[in-house]
Amino acid sequence: DADEKRSTLEDKHAELIYGIAEKYKNCYIKINREDAVELEEDSYFIVDIIGSEVFTEEGEDLGKVVDVLQTGSNDVYTVKTLDGKEILLPAIEDVIKNVDIENKKIVIHLMEGLI
Repeated sequence: DADEKRSTLEDKHAELIYGIAEKYKNCYIKINREDAVELEEDSYFIVDIIGSEVFTEEGEDLGKVVDVLQTGSNDVYTVKTLDGKEILLPAIEDVIKNVDIENKKIVIHLMEGLI
């Protein structure tokens, strides 16, 4: 019957797609910028955040973002300070006040206990 054949084909197709996806699990995939998805407002590609200079609202240079940890609830920016220490900054509205991707600059509100 035609419905049964279609269902079997769909199952085989799904298995094939799943197999291909499994092959790339935990891998980095390079995508050209023009092929990238459009992000929502106040969302950024990790590659654009890494290397950004981080400043407090008062203008103090804290260092550079060296990594972005994806925790599930919110990202956490790892900032290497000028004296070589690392600060973990939650990427939440209360902390991240401005992200300027073009100039690789992030302004933060330094909440008590972050350093």
